[in-house]
Amino acid sequence: MKEKFTSVKAFVPTGAIAQVSKTKNIAFLSGQVSIDPETQEVVQGTMAQQTKRVLDNIRNIVEDMGLGMDSVIKCNVFISSMEKFDEFNKVYQKYFDPDNPPARQTVTAGIWGDLDVEISAEVVVD
Repeated sequence: MKEKFTSVKAFVPTGAIAQVSKTKNIAFLSGQVSIDPETQEVVQGTMAQQTKRVLDNIRNIVEDMGLGMDSVIKCNVFISSMEKFDEFNKVYQKYFDPDNPPARQTVTAGIWGDLDVEISAEVVVD
């Protein structure tokens, strides 16, 4: 059985999408973009600013589930250009234990709102 989880501490999507869909042992966080949950405004800014907002959103959701960022086992990262990878990575690595980071894939893609980064995550719930 799966169940939907929603945190108001990050942007809540509308339509046929769950912010989080979880099962007994794992939760799948839908892609997060740089939307400030308090203002509901898109944070354009630099890749670093957008990445920070996205990862803060992910951390907020994970913490609202009663977990920590060490529960994140995989991130799927979409960035607008590999030329911005280093700027992205400098912020990303601050959110995870360098000795035990989550698995990750990073690809280039067109991202909603002409943004530079979107990240979805898989989280161990158990």
